[in-house]
Amino acid sequence: MPSRTLNLLVSAATACTVAALVYRAPAADAELPNRIPEPAPYVTAEAQFVPPPFEEYWEKLDHPGQCQTCHQRVFDEWNGSMMANAWRDPAWRAAFLLSSRETSTAGNCEVPEPPDGTPKAHHNPFAMAGSCASVFDIGSKHHRLARPGSLVDGMCARCHMPTNYVDNVPLQNVTVDVPSGAEHGRLDPNFNPTSANQTGLAFATLGAQRRNTDSGKTGVACMVCHSAVDTRDTPFHNSSASTGGRGYVPALGTQPRAELVAAADQDILEVPDQKAANLGYSIGGGAFRLSPHAIGVADRAGPLTLKPHADASDSYLSGVFKTPAPYEQMDTSKHQGFRQVLSTRAEFCSGCHDVTNPLTIKNSVGRWVGGFPIERTYAEWSSSRYADRAGNKNFDPAFKRDCQTCHMQQDYGQPGTAHTLYKQGTPAGPLVDRVANGSPSRTYFSHHFVGGNAYVPRMIGADTDEYGNVQAYPELSEFSFSSSDEKSVYANAFWTHTERRGALTQQARLAWDRLRNVLGLEVTGPQHTAPGSLAPLQVKVTNSGTGHNFPTGFPEGRVAWLSVRAVDLATGRQLAIDDSFWKRTSPGVGGLTSEDMIDPNFPGCNWKIPAGSPDPFAYLFRAVASQGDGCPTLDLVYAAPLNLVTNRQGLPIDARGRVIDRDNPSALPQFRDLNGNGDLYDDSFLRDTRLRPLPNAGASVSLDRYSVVIPPGTAGPVAVTAAVYYQSIEAIVAKKFLGNLADTDGDFVLEPCVLGGACDGRKPSVEPPVVEGAPPVPMEVRNWVIQIDQARVDHVPPRVTGTYPAAGATGVFQDAVVKAFFSRPVRGVDSSTFTLVDAKGRKVPASVDQIGDGTWALFADRVFLSAGETYTARLAAGLCDHAGDCTKDNVRWRFTVSASRDEGTGDTTIPIGFPSGHAPVRTAPVVTHIRWAGGADALTAVFSKPVMNVTARTFTVHTVTDAAGDCALEGAAVKGRISSNDSADAWTFKPEAPLPTGSGYCLTLTGDVYDLSGKAMERAITTRVKVGDLHQ
Repeated sequence: MPSRTLNLLVSAATACTVAALVYRAPAADAELPNRIPEPAPYVTAEAQFVPPPFEEYWEKLDHPGQCQTCHQRVFDEWNGSMMANAWRDPAWRAAFLLSSRETSTAGNCEVPEPPDGTPKAHHNPFAMAGSCASVFDIGSKHHRLARPGSLVDGMCARCHMPTNYVDNVPLQNVTVDVPSGAEHGRLDPNFNPTSANQTGLAFATLGAQRRNTDSGKTGVACMVCHSAVDTRDTPFHNSSASTGGRGYVPALGTQPRAELVAAADQDILEVPDQKAANLGYSIGGGAFRLSPHAIGVADRAGPLTLKPHADASDSYLSGVFKTPAPYEQMDTSKHQGFRQVLSTRAEFCSGCHDVTNPLTIKNSVGRWVGGFPIERTYAEWSSSRYADRAGNKNFDPAFKRDCQTCHMQQDYGQPGTAHTLYKQGTPAGPLVDRVANGSPSRTYFSHHFVGGNAYVPRMIGADTDEYGNVQAYPELSEFSFSSSDEKSVYANAFWTHTERRGALTQQARLAWDRLRNVLGLEVTGPQHTAPGSLAPLQVKVTNSGTGHNFPTGFPEGRVAWLSVRAVDLATGRQLAIDDSFWKRTSPGVGGLTSEDMIDPNFPGCNWKIPAGSPDPFAYLFRAVASQGDGCPTLDLVYAAPLNLVTNRQGLPIDARGRVIDRDNPSALPQFRDLNGNGDLYDDSFLRDTRLRPLPNAGASVSLDRYSVVIPPGTAGPVAVTAAVYYQSIEAIVAKKFLGNLADTDGDFVLEPCVLGGACDGRKPSVEPPVVEGAPPVPMEVRNWVIQIDQARVDHVPPRVTGTYPAAGATGVFQDAVVKAFFSRPVRGVDSSTFTLVDAKGRKVPASVDQIGDGTWALFADRVFLSAGETYTARLAAGLCDHAGDCTKDNVRWRFTVSASRDEGTGDTTIPIGFPSGHAPVRTAPVVTHIRWAGGADALTAVFSKPVMNVTARTFTVHTVTDAAGDCALEGAAVKGRISSNDSADAWTFKPEAPLPTGSGYCLTLTGDVYDLSGKAMERAITTRVKVGDLHQ
């Protein structure tokens, strides 16, 4: 039942409800005067009988440990998920703390002085100097607020600590707003969830305030979802709830629902408005409404019915699985419950996965921030082939899916994507298992809740112990972000007790399983080419496995990119890749950076990215926000929706031209489709190169900008590798929000020690491999092989050059991904030719995938191998390369797993290139001599070996302005052309015009010149030369 206005709220309620919803003067010191009202996050009619706070229920009747006693499998799947860890997630806690300081209602007073004596940071552009107050730009004027807390206390808490958020909207704060008449549930201004409360630690627990209690720390726990029964219009929502049709019918009392609600209304089988694109539900950030009755009476909402409906079936789910899906009745012997159809539709998930900035202010550059589409996962899905919604022309009945029928169909051995949920166009049947201990088997929705995050779940582990009690976690110091000195540990998040974490869980590996089944990747090129030429490549990447953008969600952190590299198999040396877009060559594209650098994608912005970042010259899949100044920002609370329709005063307006504000709260913001692709939200960002879901045109990208540089003398064949990598938290965000949790050795440099990133000699030991920062997860890897014309045909058979774990290894991690490294690209490696058996000879169910240039991996379905067990891995003979040459013998090796899930040894590195089994000694190239050729016609630098990246930027000649010939004082640059000899070990600068004999010049070769394996010169060279001289 819609419950957005007073007359609707009281239509089925008691007189007590009328008494609760009264006109009350707003608290001027607590809220912005133009804030948009939003209804309470619970059904107010029911709250007359079971009023908030609900903490006593969260801690007892609705405690996850209570659910665990009967729902063991569900509990084990949920525990360790990002839903369970919504509060414990350190990236979120740090982002929330920084955002709250940026929007603090107490100026800069809540930022402490850094304990190391460095200058204090000032994050809030609206802080009043010398006062614990802020004066915000609300568009029509500036408004002063002076209280502890921030403007985003409710925004960030509602989906990450929902029990505490709901409990901080007391029933007495629910009013009818003037003049709109809309319901408004005012957040308690004392909530202030990021407060240290004089403990020295942010997010301090304050039980009396229901702030950061254990229920809050269990994140999105069982009863949050199983009491979510309705929706509400939140500020700048995308779609409004329908005012007609049927919806949730409240249970007005404390008896079971079956005794309070008419039999026909007890189970909610139909959506409010089947003809609406949103099915009649409101779509917006935190749009959920919980049932106080369900919370306090243990009447659980979900997919199971209270009453028998033997004569009917769920036609919607029948259409998903292409098989009848009869309604299934629950067993009410332990607790009551009822079917709420919302729980099976994507609109249920939209409440926390279509996130909008609700603030009614402008940022410091004068751009409106309210309505910024922080996350649009639901909206992305709604225009895909999977979304059976009115008006969606892209819908394909063969691929009908909602969030739940993908993400809650993932299980061990079933990644739950469009790549794996269909076999020859036919959908797989639903999971089937017991929902409760001892119950009959029925349609089962898994609770692993896996997306693409293969980093944080491993970092913090299980949310609770086996009884539902919150596990230890790293604590965020209140001194985080307090310093303006980037070399202070307090400039970033600073964590104490970094060793604290819960038990290791399956989610990180299941995320990798999902990521390996998301994209389609193709790479092609010439089958033959001549030495001394460019071999053009064509690469295509398609988002064929997800129902939303790739990547989706948290735009500050999510990033993916394409890597392209090539190796001469005759010598093992890495060849250069020419990129016509950037007009540069490099030894491969798409590694991780080894040092801080200015991002070339945003010229003029001085946007610095740290070591460990994805190569900025690679093709990146990401969304980049801006405050409206033409440059990137990580401060999403102040990001401007760049395509939002506003009036002349810069205020957001609806389709009628009326300002969206407190007087007009139900209006929908308007976004201009600037690029004409049908996506209303990508143009809100400074740049958005994410792939859209099929069948949208933006679901694929085809690139022909790359070519392999084939040096003279190359014997070949040349092996090309294209790969897509994904990070759930890219380096610039990991360094800021995770601080010493990511930079574990505290040297202010992220050293991933993989994919060419910075490294101090440490080796990765986790899966996916990384030392510091988020792992660059290999999603798809493909090879292409190019033969070299006139070269002898290569018939060297491939061989296995190494394995992980090594033969005879002991104490191997239980979640080991077994790997085999090949000397060249091979075909035919799959789950029949690459197998693993336990000590009793039983085959371990597993999938096999390529994860590196010559690396193939076996992923055990159940993630963890048995403690202390010895396993035997086997590669069958007959694995062949491009030329049809095949391995001759089977390869077998044994290893023994550690006794403890949290202990183990091993180097999980995925090699770049095709290792020969021993590491060659790499020496840096050096300049052996410099000479003038043909009088003053040309200047040649001779190197100790072939080199590349000798360009007008790395090889320069300048006039000498100092009489003493000091090259520290360079004059004008001499214009000319640069070329090399056939062996690329001599590079010649030819001036456009002859130079006068006897004139002095300065030659510079920068350290960016490197050999064909990527080894750079150890130092730059600058020397004075005189026309006609010969320099040794």
